[in-house]
Amino acid sequence: MLNEPPASFPGGWSHQTRKPGEKIGGARYILKKKLGQGEWTEVWLARDVKWERDVTLKFLPAQLLENGHLLEHIDDEVRRSAQLAHPAIARVFDFLYEPQAAAIATEYVDGWSLSALKLDRPQNRFSIEEINLWTHQVCAALDYSHHEFCLVHRDLNPSNLLLNGRDQLKVTDFAITHAIRNAAAQATDTKRSRIAYFSPQQLTGAEASLLDDIYALGATIYELSTGTAPFYQGELQTQILEVVAPSMNDRLHELGVNDLIPSAWEETIAACLSKDPGKRPQSASEVLRGLAKTWATSQVVSPLRTRLHSKKEAIRNFAFTKFRVWPRAIETFIKFRPRADQVIDAIRRNPRRLLAIILAVAAINLGIALWFLFRR
Repeated sequence: MLNEPPASFPGGWSHQTRKPGEKIGGARYILKKKLGQGEWTEVWLARDVKWERDVTLKFLPAQLLENGHLLEHIDDEVRRSAQLAHPAIARVFDFLYEPQAAAIATEYVDGWSLSALKLDRPQNRFSIEEINLWTHQVCAALDYSHHEFCLVHRDLNPSNLLLNGRDQLKVTDFAITHAIRNAAAQATDTKRSRIAYFSPQQLTGAEASLLDDIYALGATIYELSTGTAPFYQGELQTQILEVVAPSMNDRLHELGVNDLIPSAWEETIAACLSKDPGKRPQSASEVLRGLAKTWATSQVVSPLRTRLHSKKEAIRNFAFTKFRVWPRAIETFIKFRPRADQVIDAIRRNPRRLLAIILAVAAINLGIALWFLFRR
């Protein structure tokens, strides 16, 4: 579920020793196994006895237990995040506090982060087709949180994007990691880490804005597309504040990768990474519209293997990719077969049958056209 854990927590922070079977939260939660270690939290899989479901418990460092004010601040952020109910957002359930432990209970996502998954890919990067699908889900989640609840994530990055066993993307830790990081900064002199996705305004301590998430979204897509964040070595803070990030194609060339990023993606991501928030796309939907220009001007359509949103869309794009059939033709075919899963199975078993049907329809249309032509 998580990336490789760091050797130790920032600032030498520590956690209480825990073991499977231990009961937390008045015996409501029973620890099952340790999943890993995040930047600031120790993560466990637990059983919620009350609701009979598996959850993720993210335990805070022991040092934070000493400051009631900071715990109240984290509790407030958890309450706000708990309002979010969206298919692409991992639910936040509760904040548990006991004298010996404090933990955040969230939805258990049985899968891996995109940050971890990309390590198994060539050049540590994904194809544009794959990222395109995930971007739709992330943008839908951001639009929902921004416009329905005025809630900014403030820590969006590939590590917080989890892909579950059904290939559904889940955005995790809305405002939570930010709250813990702020608590850590107040409790100790620990420096902020993982700032590669922070906007210049976020680095300088300006009030949180949805445009911070737009910057982070651009930095995230940049990394998934090229294998590295826009700035990934050297003095990151200075670069984020003063240096214009290289284009994604320049970064691929720098890394020796022979591939090409579509111009619409280059322009949109460059706008997301603008130092001036006024020059960034003003919503996640606007980011999607910019990226979508690639498909509007190209005959490249996501193939079936890229896990399309719906089976209907899968049929249309499979037919277009396999046989160069115009989507409207396959739409007509779908109307006569209400069970989309049966259509997909039929295409997979015998694609030539679909081709024969299409050729027959084309021949009929050609015959009608010739009849009208010579009738004149």
